Amino acid sequence: MYNKGEWFEEIKPFSGTVAYASKNDILKVEGIGTIPGTLNGRKIILTDVLYVPELNGQLISVKNIQKTGYSVIFKYNVAVIEKNREKFEFAILNEKRQYASQFVPPKASTYFVNHSAELWHRRMGHSSNKVLKEMGLPVSESPSTFCEECVIAKQSNSPMSKGPRSREHMPMRVVHTDICGPIDPPTREGKKYFVTIVDDFSRFCEMHLLMHKSDILEVFKLFIKQNPDLYKIRCDNAKEYVSGELARYYKKSGVIMDPAPPYSPPLNGVAERELTDIF
Repeated sequence: MYNKGEWFEEIKPFSGTVAYASKNDILKVEGIGTIPGTLNGRKIILTDVLYVPELNGQLISVKNIQKTGYSVIFKYNVAVIEKNREKFEFAILNEKRQYASQFVPPKASTYFVNHSAELWHRRMGHSSNKVLKEMGLPVSESPSTFCEECVIAKQSNSPMSKGPRSREHMPMRVVHTDICGPIDPPTREGKKYFVTIVDDFSRFCEMHLLMHKSDILEVFKLFIKQNPDLYKIRCDNAKEYVSGELARYYKKSGVIMDPAPPYSPPLNGVAERELTDIF
């Protein structure tokens, strides 16, 4: 029985319990599998190993070793395994008068199913139980499982106006835009920002990766040239939009800039909503 899930080379779900004498308690078994390792330089594989997360330490059953045809002999403070005239030391008596196995497990395994479904939920970017199940990972069986981060991330502000808002009747005449970043980690090219441009008519979205926020100028120069019917850009109050060379380029091109007031993301709601879809 082992309590280190990362030592298992492969593991399968298993339901059961074991009695733990030193704790006078019943411990839950959450899996069964194999653990590779070395014993005095020999490569061996422990099979049918129970995964018991609450176990205080590791236990190897002498009885189960004997069931495989080996003999276990205790002598001179050493436990020796023997079969077909082949013998090797298995464990030595330590200062606590316990036989401590000399089996050395791997440092880590490429395949590990953790007993905590919540941990895997967080590791996989707060994925749903359906996604975790499709990946072969543990899922929470409790309907009362609560993830505070998921609740916070899914919250949104109420609309500032509940009345209808007219939409443009032709494509690429009015667009909504927002810039996001820095993102960690960056892309392989070192880009850590991106800008979205959403068409008001079709809700078609373009996303452009940026090395620096100032690169947004070149993005919109090209976008305006490619869309000569564009006449209005809705954005937030970020300085990249409302000041500097980009603002002058809007004016020169005859494009109206429609920035939202400071600290009012709902007024740039189309672009803000697109960011939630991307993330």
